[in-house]
Amino acid sequence: MIEKLLIAKSGKNYSEWLPLWMHLEDTAGIMKYLLKEFVSDSFSLSCELERGILDKTAVFLAYVHDIGKATIGFQYKISYSVPHRLSVLEHYGLIMPCTMDKSKIKDTPHGLAGEEILLYSGCNESIAAVVGAHHGVPSENGNVRNQELSQSKNDIIGYENYFGITSSSENRKCLEKAWKILIDKALKESGFESIYDLPKLSVKAQMLLSGLLIAADWIASNTEYFPLISVDDTGNEGVYPYRIINATESIDFPQKWKSYTEKYCDTAFKNVFGFIPSDIQRKVLQKAEEIESPGLFILEAPMGCGKTEAALSCAEILASKFKKNGLFFGLPTQATANGIFPRIQSWAEMQSEDFYHSITLKHGNAEMNTAFQKIQKGIPEGETDSGLIVHSWFCDNKKACLADFVIATVDQMLMAALKRRHVMLLHLGLSEKVVIIDEVHAYDAYMNRYLERALQWLGAYHTPVILLSATLPAQRRDSMLKAYLGMKKSDKCPEENLSYPLLTWTDKNEIKQEVLPYTGKHSSVIIRKCSDNDILPVVNEVISNGGCVGIILNTIDRAQKTAESLRRELTENVLLYHAQYIMPDRTKREEEILERIGKNSTAETRKGLVIAGTQVLEQSLDIDFDLLITDICPMDLLLQRMGRLHRHERSERPDCVKKPVCYVIQNEYDEDRTGSKMIYGEWLLHLTVSNLPDIITIPDDISVLVNKVYNAFDESPEYRTYITDHEKKKSRASAFLLKEPKGRSIHNLLERSVNDNEAEASVRDGISSVEVLVMQMRSDGTICFLDGTALSPELTEDECKRIAEQKLRLPGKFCQKWNIGSTITELENMCRPYIEKWQKSYWLAGQLVLFLDENNEAELAGYDLKYSFENGLICKKGSDINE
Repeated sequence: MIEKLLIAKSGKNYSEWLPLWMHLEDTAGIMKYLLKEFVSDSFSLSCELERGILDKTAVFLAYVHDIGKATIGFQYKISYSVPHRLSVLEHYGLIMPCTMDKSKIKDTPHGLAGEEILLYSGCNESIAAVVGAHHGVPSENGNVRNQELSQSKNDIIGYENYFGITSSSENRKCLEKAWKILIDKALKESGFESIYDLPKLSVKAQMLLSGLLIAADWIASNTEYFPLISVDDTGNEGVYPYRIINATESIDFPQKWKSYTEKYCDTAFKNVFGFIPSDIQRKVLQKAEEIESPGLFILEAPMGCGKTEAALSCAEILASKFKKNGLFFGLPTQATANGIFPRIQSWAEMQSEDFYHSITLKHGNAEMNTAFQKIQKGIPEGETDSGLIVHSWFCDNKKACLADFVIATVDQMLMAALKRRHVMLLHLGLSEKVVIIDEVHAYDAYMNRYLERALQWLGAYHTPVILLSATLPAQRRDSMLKAYLGMKKSDKCPEENLSYPLLTWTDKNEIKQEVLPYTGKHSSVIIRKCSDNDILPVVNEVISNGGCVGIILNTIDRAQKTAESLRRELTENVLLYHAQYIMPDRTKREEEILERIGKNSTAETRKGLVIAGTQVLEQSLDIDFDLLITDICPMDLLLQRMGRLHRHERSERPDCVKKPVCYVIQNEYDEDRTGSKMIYGEWLLHLTVSNLPDIITIPDDISVLVNKVYNAFDESPEYRTYITDHEKKKSRASAFLLKEPKGRSIHNLLERSVNDNEAEASVRDGISSVEVLVMQMRSDGTICFLDGTALSPELTEDECKRIAEQKLRLPGKFCQKWNIGSTITELENMCRPYIEKWQKSYWLAGQLVLFLDENNEAELAGYDLKYSFENGLICKKGSDINE
């Protein structure tokens, strides 16, 4: 009887509770639902278990996951919230202590207690470890050994947490009987005859089943789906299965995506993407159709040749072939994720014509993305134009990757390699999908450590992965192949292949490569080295003849100064574009740039226009310059920038720019201690300058030039510095790097785990950033937007959302160790009079606000700031702008 009276949950007052047996029944019911409706047909392969055994094991875990609550310590602690139930427990034989040390109760969290109870009852270590991990962190080996219940009483650390202090023998008999009843019920309901019939799980299965158990437990713990009952009630088995059915109807998950595309003919491709596939795309699809096992695809092909469409169509085939039920598309920045979102949304809508499917955009400012916000929330009751929905359950940092279609910054995938609480949920989400990562050349040694470890786990799960790049060094390709296949670093990959375009893929443990047919244009770009002093005359010649010029600089400082000089000396027809604009202004900037020099621009919109900007121009926008001027940067990035030069066929280019010409500014390499050297390092800039030819033919020269830079080595001080910095980055990444998918158990897997708030920052190297909301405060105290629109006395929801959109990331100088303290303090002081009022808003809670005066100026941490739509945020100290 006692097993029916043990407490699992309490309410906000003394009148509600939930018995342990009901919560276990709820969780098991949801587990069965998830196994049937949520996980893919390939889940058993990822777990390396036969499907029937997998399902039975998952149900058993659900029935016993909270058995650790059947202890004196937990019942004592929770009984304070439902004192009425305490007397009932005592009436039926459980002798509760008058007092317990709550700090010592913490030494035995109920997950660990559950693991110990299962081990004591004969369960194998791998199953018990999943129960120990169901709150997001696996147990540590030392704690498991110290609380082993088969030891003598005096040797068990925390013995009183299990059985109490006085009357512990009586309590032990009572609780052991309850444990046996709960375990026997779990075995019966899951279909196992004996606890010894439970399978031994691999580390991969432990991770994925932990993720699935966490998801089931979270749903079953939601009182909106599973209401508590009166303290006078002990529950009724007659409410089942209706209680589960009602809950699943309330959750209202859409159907999981299933691809039925086994082949892609030209007509089908055109129906989805609007054009006939290229030879490159046909070859990629052919190989996807031919492979026998899920693997890694690495597509190296020129900028603008349709890699995205090749990857999406390939993903459909792989999902159909290997029974995956979702897509993850990762990109290097928020701007690139926002830029590609409408394209993937259109593709996903084609996948959702017959059923509703969930989609999410996942990065720090996704809620401000207009296209994402327009997608319907939840499954509508009537007919609708689109089958795509945003489901509220996936609108959470840790659950986002469980949606069907996930478009995100690559950080979300890299965090699968991070020691982070609940990382198992992310593994569950990614393992069930086809994973696509774009611009894989764009990550440094620090991020690549996380990328390779994430690939290692995905390879172990047999998850299809597609990597895209226009400028990938061969050594990076080899490292990613070895990671995915679980090879040693010393193992040999295929001989270095500098052919281009190139497709590399794995089938089982075999690595294959094929040179791709390329029938696109071959563009010979004339390279001219220059200095800052050459910018004005070069620009003047082009704009005087009606052409447009793109200038890409390596720092915001240089971009702002160059734009200012151009406006002062040559023309007002200058658009500046960089990362330090508030979000609405950046969006307007992007829209104007795309309209004036995008794919559909005309000679009139392009005439005499100069675009000056930073690295954001090389990745996120489909734009087309008549002439390009760029700071020196590493070869792969330089080639990326050239991808914006004569990108589209135009018959009306002025005579002076009929041939593509790229001017490469040398100042940032020739001078000492420049911003470019700080960003990229002297060695890579030196190799790029040394290997820069007079003419680069794109795409023919891409692979050769990139590998000349990244495969070079010598004994120079610059090279030694480069290698030292490279190793330091890798070493820093190791601090929170998840272990490899090896060993017997997930114990200690998240030892020294990172704080949730620091997770995204932890997979990128560098100083922390500070984001602020930029508003104007007039001398009379009126708060306005930067356009002068005053806030109403009582903030409306629309105003709060608009305030949240005024987000801007402060320059790095405010985030240095010597400055970040004063920066945060001054910002908090600015906000203090408004915090109480603003923090009540969902949109504004936890945000820092930078208030500018009527002239949009302010002083912060010793710097003078000025904001304008033309220049973004200008920061000066003394007379030097952006010192």
